[in-house]
Amino acid sequence: ILFGSVSEIRLDKSGNSAKKLSPLQYISIDETEIPEGLAEIEIDTLLTNNFRVNIHNWTNTDRIYHLVSKPGTIVKSKYKDITSNLKIYYKKQLIFDQYLDKVIFEEPEESSFWEHAILQTVAVDELRSIKEPLIHIRFYNPVQNAFKAYQITVDCRGAYDLEFIDGIYLS
Repeated sequence: ILFGSVSEIRLDKSGNSAKKLSPLQYISIDETEIPEGLAEIEIDTLLTNNFRVNIHNWTNTDRIYHLVSKPGTIVKSKYKDITSNLKIYYKKQLIFDQYLDKVIFEEPEESSFWEHAILQTVAVDELRSIKEPLIHIRFYNPVQNAFKAYQITVDCRGAYDLEFIDGIYLS
C-alpha cells in the first residue's frame, strides 16, 4: 500500500498543479510466484527401442520479474528458471548426459528474447520416438510473452541433432 499526501499550505498556492490530485491514493500490489515454492521433478521414460530417458528438472536461483500496471494495482510476477539434466541410456549404457541451459540455444541476434527467457518444459515425445528418442524443449519469455521450441534426437552412439521448431507451442 502506498500512502501519499500533499500539505494544505502547498495546495492553497495558486497555479499549483497538485490541487487536482487527491491527497490520498491507494495502490495494491499483487505478487505471483511461478512455480510456487521450490520444485524438483525427475522422470524416467523407458522406450521399446532399448532407450531410457531420464529428465531431472529443478528450480534454480535465476528469476525473471515482470510488472504489469493496472489502474490502482501493480501485478508483480516472479518467474523461476529451471535447470534440467537430460540423460539418455541405450541398452543400460549412458550415451548422452547434458545440462540444458539457454546458453546452448542462444543466438546473438535474438538477445532480446534470451535476456528474459526461462526454460519451461523438457519432455519426451514417446509417440515419435520409434527409432531414437525425440526430446522437446521449450523456453518462455514472460516479458515478451513469446516462446521458442527445439527438439533433440539422440542416436544409439550418443550423437545428437538439435533443431529449432518454428511456430510450434508444445503443451
